[in-house]
Amino acid sequence: MHAPRLKPQPKLSLALVSPLESERARSLFAMARLRRQLTEEQVAQRSGITAEQVHWLEEGRVYAFRSPEDALAAATLLVSGLAIDNHEARELAGLPVLPRPIQRNPRGRLAVAGVLVLITVVAAMLLAFALQGKTGDVLRNEKHVSLPAPWRVKVDVLNGSGDIEYTRRVASRIAALGYTVSNVRKADRFDHTHSTVFYTSAKNGKAIGERLADELGVELLPLPRGANPLRLVYIVGPKSLAEK
Repeated sequence: MHAPRLKPQPKLSLALVSPLESERARSLFAMARLRRQLTEEQVAQRSGITAEQVHWLEEGRVYAFRSPEDALAAATLLVSGLAIDNHEARELAGLPVLPRPIQRNPRGRLAVAGVLVLITVVAAMLLAFALQGKTGDVLRNEKHVSLPAPWRVKVDVLNGSGDIEYTRRVASRIAALGYTVSNVRKADRFDHTHSTVFYTSAKNGKAIGERLADELGVELLPLPRGANPLRLVYIVGPKSLAEK
């Protein structure tokens, strides 16, 4: 089976990101892989997806896929490749763990049930991103109707607080709103106290930036330079109290 098609992604400098990832969070996929003492490459070969896609799924980088549907397809293949049964799937998903069934229950049914549980968890996550995007569309002010479609706007998402995991979640949310996330990296410093959308001074630049700022409920400021109205920079500050 072919791996899901992906949109091209810019190569980020590992020197900028790796210091923040020295203690990589163990996602449910990563825990399942490590239990089996497999490398990302070995799991990718078993699942029929790329090692890079395995890495994205383990770190929750939904925005790296071309669409939520591609992310869900890759997650389905990964669950199948890991051969997770119902007992392990519930444990990884944080659900109450049921006693392991007696041997008379077919092993195949357990595997299928495990796949369904884990896929349900992943699907719920992707659905949340999609609903955020639809909600943003419904609540947009009429003044935004004549602006270019969000997918035409490229957004650089910068980590301004030192929390790379939160920055990635914000990037996924922006992608769910329909924007093209062109870059995810660290900002010039980690002491930004507020999340801010920066826009260029070109025609409609402020209105385009204001649309994203309204959707995310953050501040809006002009960039010191830049002439492309279809480019925005979003510096991610610390999480608000409501998000913690």
